Parts: sequence; C-alpha cells; structure tokens
Amino acid sequence: MKKKVLYLHGLESNHGGEKVGYLADNCYVHAPKMDYTRKDIFAHLIQIMEDFEPDLIIGSSMGGYTAHVLSGLYDTPTITFNPALHSRKFTPKFPKNIKLLFSSKTKIILGEEDTVISPELTLRYLSDKGYNTHNQIEVEQVDGMGHRIPLENFINQVMNDL
Repeated sequence: MKKKVLYLHGLESNHGGEKVGYLADNCYVHAPKMDYTRKDIFAHLIQIMEDFEPDLIIGSSMGGYTAHVLSGLYDTPTITFNPALHSRKFTPKFPKNIKLLFSSKTKIILGEEDTVISPELTLRYLSDKGYNTHNQIEVEQVDGMGHRIPLENFINQVMNDL
C-alpha cells in the first residue's frame, strides 16, 4: 500500500518540481503551496494534517522546521533537509506554547556545504536541546551538498521510507 506523504517546500521555494514528481510516482503526495507568512498558518497546517492524515512528512528548510512542529503534535515520522531549526528569517505564527518536539522517527539530512542553515549550528542546537542520535532522531551529513537538494540526493534519502 502506498504511503501518504506531505511535502513542505522551503520559504522561497516553489511547491512543485522534480522532487514532488518523484514522490507522486512513488506514493500519494500532497505538496501544497505554502505561505509561511500568513496569519492563520497554524490553523491551515492543522487542517491539512486532519484532512490528509500523512504517514510521513518531508520538509526542506522552513518546511523542515514546520515538519518538526507538526510531527511533534501528531507523532508522524519526518525526513527533513537542512531544517530551519535556528537562524530563520522569521518564525511563522505558531502558538507560543508549541514546543519543538520530534516524532518517534525523525531523520535530519544536513548539507555540509549549506551556507543558509549552518549544519554545525544545527548539530549544536540539537545537542544543546538534549537530542542526539541515541534518542529519537537520526542525523546524516551529506558531503558536497548545499542548501538546495539535488534530486539524486533527495531520492537517496527518501526512497527507503516511501
């Protein structure tokens, strides 16, 4: 049975493209166009989660941060690429009492060459918050990958989870 995957693009990215095409060929994918600045973003995301009921959330950058917020609320597995857990240009209007929790199955992919969301700061953030690879998260650093994720890297990271 095909999985249902919610794909959340980054802040300045488009909502379609080759990654969504790959997902559509291998699972049921919902890849909404995200406006992370909208005032009702949290209610919008909750409605998406309730209506679509994904088995997996995949997100990139701001979409990765958002995926972690949702995964903590719904305990939905996530795969995130260079998640904006820190160093965001802004924080979407999520309720103030929402804590960044990780689902029971969380995979974080960091591009070692990322100059937008520093992989070193992400690792330090995770360590400072008490998360580690012995906990509920798996962290993988990809040599030569920057902030934008080439399709080949994307496929290599998600294919076993679809």
